[in-house]
Amino acid sequence: MPAELDLMLRGAVISIPLMKFYLVWANPATRRKSWSLGALALSLAAHLALAPAISGDWPEPARQSTEMVTALLPLVLTWFVLDVFLDRPERRAIAGPAFGLAGIVALACLFDLGPWYVQALPMLLLYAGLIAVLIHSGRGDLVEGRRGFRVIFASLILVYAIGWRMIEILHLPGLPSPWMDTGHVAFLFVMMMVFAGRALEPGHDLWAEEQPRDPVPAADVAAADAMLVARVRTAMEGELWRREGLTIGGMAEELGVPEHRLRKAINRDLGYRNFPAFVNGYRINAAKAALLAPENLDKTILEIAYDCGFASLAPFNKAFRALTGQSPRDYRRERLENDAAVLA
Repeated sequence: MPAELDLMLRGAVISIPLMKFYLVWANPATRRKSWSLGALALSLAAHLALAPAISGDWPEPARQSTEMVTALLPLVLTWFVLDVFLDRPERRAIAGPAFGLAGIVALACLFDLGPWYVQALPMLLLYAGLIAVLIHSGRGDLVEGRRGFRVIFASLILVYAIGWRMIEILHLPGLPSPWMDTGHVAFLFVMMMVFAGRALEPGHDLWAEEQPRDPVPAADVAAADAMLVARVRTAMEGELWRREGLTIGGMAEELGVPEHRLRKAINRDLGYRNFPAFVNGYRINAAKAALLAPENLDKTILEIAYDCGFASLAPFNKAFRALTGQSPRDYRRERLENDAAVLA
């Protein structure tokens, strides 16, 4: 019985993510974000196909190729998390370390590098890191569907990737290996059903493109929401953005409105996908003017960063480069040189 049940569950778990990939790919509006999902589905399918009942009669080259695709699972899972849950500036900031760790885990999966902990510990560290990324980036996320789903996805990683890995390491005494394998696949099946049920809801904005969007015309905004948008703009024009460490919760408290209403107003009515991008837009515009102001030519870039609400130089440099394509130092030098050339 476990063998037949195991094969049925494997077939279902292989089919569900492939179906999800097709549905996301078939919609031109969400196609760009379908590729990481497709890679994840393919790697997961290869992992499940390595069961002896499926791959037992395969020629050795086919089996080795499938093992290589399976070993890519840490890399494609990292790609999926960064691609779907983070916007471009956030991805650029952490892509190097994240893919570096995922690459180490993939190599440990592909080659026998020694005791079990050589593979298991980096893998647990990767999963813990992905959960930390999901939680940290979620604090400023303004996309309602994505914000809600990241909690579910982080929970799935926590329960499956870490929980089941610990069960495999401990290999509970008295539990036969076939039942361990079937339990593993059954758990994956439940995860796939939860994932499909939430991620493919009609109108879900999880797969939406991250292109900048113009604010909603004032005539199309409900009266109560229009008042809130006006208060948001007034607060930011009053330089609330200068407050170091400003968060969406802090701004909601300042305006005396529920946080979820403020999130919706900034996302739906002003067109921003995350709160740091909204705040940094004001800060970087002010910084650009301050860098070129004659009275500030003796000020260091760090002093200007502090004046504009940044706690240190590194996040200021990252935010400035993300919006202008240049470092603050290069921006100042180039503009001042151009001005001097015009005057000459």
